Parts: sequence; structure tokens; C-alpha cells
Amino acid sequence: MTPESKSRVLYENLDTTFVNLWALLRSLSQRGFIGRVHVEMKDYTADVFITGSNTPLVREIDRAAGSDVVGEGGLHRLVLRVRETPGTISVFEGADEVFAVRGDENSETETSQPGALDEDEKLQLSSGVNQGTPANEDPDAIAMTNVAGPPIETLAKPPASGTQPMDEIEWEAIVRAGAELIGSVERAVTDAGADFNALFNAARLALADDYTFLDPMSDGFSYAKSIVNLSDEIPVNDYVAGLSEALRRVVDRVAAGDRARRLRERVALELLSVARKREEILARSGFRSQLDRIAGTKVI
Repeated sequence: MTPESKSRVLYENLDTTFVNLWALLRSLSQRGFIGRVHVEMKDYTADVFITGSNTPLVREIDRAAGSDVVGEGGLHRLVLRVRETPGTISVFEGADEVFAVRGDENSETETSQPGALDEDEKLQLSSGVNQGTPANEDPDAIAMTNVAGPPIETLAKPPASGTQPMDEIEWEAIVRAGAELIGSVERAVTDAGADFNALFNAARLALADDYTFLDPMSDGFSYAKSIVNLSDEIPVNDYVAGLSEALRRVVDRVAAGDRARRLRERVALELLSVARKREEILARSGFRSQLDRIAGTKVI
């Protein structure tokens, strides 16, 4: 950083053992942050360039593998790597920190899509005590929570203002719409000869750290025959994001081999049926934007 630089150090050498990188990036993005998040580990460094609008661009330098890669897909790998390997995080704020690394002659570019989680990958980010926060900084600013929030590919986009329920009636409508979406996937998966309940419970368990209401060991959420019961009202964003991710994982698990395309098309048709009946509430809640992602193909 040069003396003329207008950048400033927001955080320095935060311990990844205690800091939830996912939540930190989400918080920064939703605040319109512009700058660079630097992650340092043994034989590996990564820089996340946040512009305040688009999906963050990530530059990864793996010294052990001798690679230098730039792309949006690196965000997914970075978050998973931080879960397993200790390191430090530093945050530099300022437009000077965001530059066009795609043109770097020493780096390769990639076009892989962010957030394409494999079935066996569990994005369960641990929460903990915040260390290294400046004394004048609100501890909540680095978002030490265990809520994953929006999917990785929408990380830089703040949730729409219309995603919160206006009243109890609307909240009940959102819960019912979610239940009908589960029923749609259940029909397609069951007709394909798979055990929907087992797959759905496995997906819920994998996501329980980030979406506690999905924990099959608790009584916070229950589902049967296109009906959902919740013991408590939860944030709409959590309900939509958690449920959508669980259904996506179920579909991905079943959509394999020769039947993959046929299964996804069947799921899309089932979801479309719900979308036509519940168009307004799906749009207001945020479910509508998740339909293609759940099916793995175009729905609307």
C-alpha cells in the first residue's frame, strides 16, 4: 500500500479459528463495502475483491500446487478451505484495493460457477468469539453468527426489502408455499424410486449448523404430506435460503447418471405447477429466484 493510497486497514490478522469468514463477507457485502479481504494460510493466499455489487472476484495463489487462479468460483473453495485450515484474515477498505486482476499475465482465469456445492460438501461455518476487532468497531459488524444467509452466488446482493413478512397471514402463506415446494420435489424424487424422507433428513442435518430450524433432531421444523409445522417464527431469508438449499441437495443426490436430465425436468415441472398457483407469494418471499437452482434447470 503506497503513501498516496486512500485505502485503510479495517481489520488485521483476524484468526480464522474464531472469525466466520462467510458471515464477515456477507456483512461487508450487504453494507456496500468496497475493498479487499486478504486470507493468509500455509502455502496459500487468497484475495477477495468486493465491489459492492457483483459476485466477489477471488484470486487464489497456491504455492504448494504452483497455481495462481482468478475467478468467482474461488469463493466457494476459499470458504471451505478456511473451515479446515488455520490462518489470518485482513480487510482493506478503499477503491484502490479493487483492481482488474483478470489481466494479470501471471494468473489463469476460470469460469466455474460459484456456489456449485457437491453433495458431500457441507458448508457449515463455525461461529465463535471475535478476536482482533478494533476498539471503535461494532462487534456485530463482522457478523459472528452461524447463519449462512443467502447462497454464495448472491452474496454481494443485499436481500430485497420485500422479503420480510408484513403480518402473520403473509408469514403463514410463505410457510405454506415452502411446504408445497417440498411436496413438489418429494413427488418427483419418489417417482424416481428414491427415498425422499431419508435424503431430505440427510440434507437438513448437513445444514443444521447454519440453519438451526432444519435440525432433524429438534422439534423446530417438521414436514409431512406437503405440510410444514414450525415451532417458532424465523426470519424469512433463513427459511427460504435453508429450505431451498436442502431441496437442491436432495435433487442433486438423485439426479445422477442417465436419469439426471429426466429427473431435473420432472422437478422443474412440479415446481412450475406451484409457481403458477403461488406466483405472488413466491416472488415476495424470495422463493421464486431459487426455483431454477433447486431443479438444476430452467423452471420459469
